[in-house]
Amino acid sequence: MNYSGSCLCGKMRYETGELSAEIDHCHCTFCQKSHGSAFATYAGVIDPETFKWVHGGEDVGRYQSSTHSARLFCKACGSPLAAEIDGGKLLGVTVATLDDELVIKSSLHAFTRSKVKWIEIAEEDTAYDEYPPAFSHFTATD
Repeated sequence: MNYSGSCLCGKMRYETGELSAEIDHCHCTFCQKSHGSAFATYAGVIDPETFKWVHGGEDVGRYQSSTHSARLFCKACGSPLAAEIDGGKLLGVTVATLDDELVIKSSLHAFTRSKVKWIEIAEEDTAYDEYPPAFSHFTATD
């Protein structure tokens, strides 16, 4: 299935191929600051080559937030749209910017050591103090 999404002001639109049915809630301080929220929620793009800007791609903002991660956002309204990891080898879209409903089979919480105190994570949810095992080769930066 293909998915589409956009920013708040509608200036930027994207399309992508299949997304992971496992979503990631990241509680790191970088995600808190960049989203203005307690955490950011991403769905992984199965094949990053399927992701494309269909409108406004020339206006994408890019902020290199760590040695291995960059955040992509709309320069006009500031909406966080995606995150590139490991030089674009991995890509995640912010789930809240999707126009299409994503069927979610599971989720995990990362960087729970940085989570705000007023958020509770259910005991049955998968949670990691830092990166989940698939990303453990990256150095935590917050």
